Amino acid sequence: MDFVKNAVGIEVQFGKYAFMVYNVCAKMTIFHNLSVIDVGIEIVSIKDFVVEMSSGVSYFEQFVWDLEARGVSNIDIPVLILGVAA
Repeated sequence: MDFVKNAVGIEVQFGKYAFMVYNVCAKMTIFHNLSVIDVGIEIVSIKDFVVEMSSGVSYFEQFVWDLEARGVSNIDIPVLILGVAA
């Protein structure tokens, strides 16, 4: 977890796609189960910003689509996904 304040876990991920999924679908759940966080915020780049980076970097639009297609799980916690640009 990059930051925790007032039971809010914040992850900033400009890396590979697998790390973004792990942050939200595993790490935030683990921190919630340990009573460290109640909710999470994942900050990722938008697609237009990714073209300026190395290959394999995750982006907001892809992640939102994947989470919607995945559906809700009984272990999920509320997570706000924020997309940022240059």
